[in-house]
Amino acid sequence: MSKPLAQAALSGDTATVQALLAEGAPVDGRGPIGTTPLMLAAQRGHTETARALLDARADVNASRGKPEDGRTALIDAAWAGHTEIVRLLLARGADANARAESGATALTGSAVQGHAAIVDLLLAKGADPNLKADDGRTPLMEAAKEGRTAIAERLLGKGAEVNATNAAGVTALMLAAFGGHADAVTLLLASGADVNLRSRAGATALKAATTKGHAGVAELLRFVGARE
Repeated sequence: MSKPLAQAALSGDTATVQALLAEGAPVDGRGPIGTTPLMLAAQRGHTETARALLDARADVNASRGKPEDGRTALIDAAWAGHTEIVRLLLARGADANARAESGATALTGSAVQGHAAIVDLLLAKGADPNLKADDGRTPLMEAAKEGRTAIAERLLGKGAEVNATNAAGVTALMLAAFGGHADAVTLLLASGADVNLRSRAGATALKAATTKGHAGVAELLRFVGARE
């Protein structure tokens, strides 16, 4: 990648980006870890710079690939919470279900970070709420773990599987209980979560709650028939 173009993309200097492209700088040139100018602009939230790169036919779905993390500009922007960049990238054809090397998606990142507006944009563009990362994590699990009830509700409304398990057999309910997130636990139970599923280690949601001393969550689980 042209170093001046990389610096201009990082700083959001759209005029310089356009001038360098006009002089022949490669729009999809790669940096040392596989980043493109579009990824750099997306990471920093520079919407107009990203637009200029896309207008110059930057590859909206380029990824950093192996041995790097495999993220795309959309995944970067979603994790960072840059709503307008996400909107722009999706409008220009970004794959809402693109996966990083870990299997994580833009939806995973926005769920973890609590970016509700981005979750909505991604779901509206067909992001699959049931795509799993390599360790089996789903966006719903990430939202439950962080106690992000509003995001969990959005995901469930789009068909997220409430009883999905990760590689360790852990469910969203177990994660919410472990974190003491009573509102998320209540939502998951109302959405059909099986209160007595066990992880591969034999733990239940109730065990997760009692282990961490979340008495209120434990009481809620017992009320609906939970067993350790």
